[in-house]
Parts: sequence; C-alpha cells; structure tokens
Amino acid sequence: MRDYHIYLIEEEFAAHYFGRESLIYHLFQDHNQAKSNRKETLSKQIDFITKSIPALRIQQTIESNLSRYSSYKVDSNKHTLEWNEFTSYAKLTIHNQYIHLESSGSYEAETAFFEILRKFDRCFLAMDFKSNKYGWLNPIRERKFI
Repeated sequence: MRDYHIYLIEEEFAAHYFGRESLIYHLFQDHNQAKSNRKETLSKQIDFITKSIPALRIQQTIESNLSRYSSYKVDSNKHTLEWNEFTSYAKLTIHNQYIHLESSGSYEAETAFFEILRKFDRCFLAMDFKSNKYGWLNPIRERKFI
C-alpha cells in the first residue's frame, strides 16, 4: 500500500525550493519524529510554508471529474476510486492542512487523483514517508531573469 500526504506549499516557497524539495521533505520528516519543544517549532515552520486546503473547491473539482465513473464513490470528505480492470484502488481524504491518499495495486486510480490535483494548483507536494518518496505533482518552472 502506498500512503501519501499531500501539502499545498505557498507559491513563493514552492518556486524557491524547486529542485531542492528534499529540504521540505526532511522538515516534515523531522516534524513527524520530533519531541514536544522541537515539534512546536517545526509546526510553526510548516504552517508558514503551507496553505490551508480549499476543501470545498477541491471536492467539487474531484466530483465533477470523476462522477461519470461507476467505480467512483464519495462520502463526505472521502473519495474512493476502484478500477477492477486495472486492479487499482485509491482513497483520497481531504483535511484542513493536507490531503491523504492511500492506494494499492496498479497506479491508475492514484494517478487520476494526482492529475486532478495537479491541474487544480501547481504547488502540491506529495510525500510518502513510509517509502521515503516525494515530489511535486506538477513541476514548477523556475523563473528566468535576464
């Protein structure tokens, strides 16, 4: 099972840390492992570089994109997609500060959710702490100064 935490990073920080997203990943990883005093400081740093999830708008976007599929189900803030023909399952749960995506089997179902989020905002960073993988859902172009 793959387990992603997806955060919406402030655009300024997303642009600055493009190509160096490992630094953001390690901040979150340190936060998950920290003890009380240090955890509070790391929480403030995370709050500073992330934006709240616009839950209602994302829910509407997901529903409008996936409602035509019989394999799509929605229950409040939980969206599931199970494509038996691909042996692919994904469950997306929207929280205030992050989106949680659990998936198993082939990648089609999780890719459908990633694609919707990628089009919604270019500053989503997905992190799988169990397998130490992370990346932008949409590569952010660096600004070129002449």
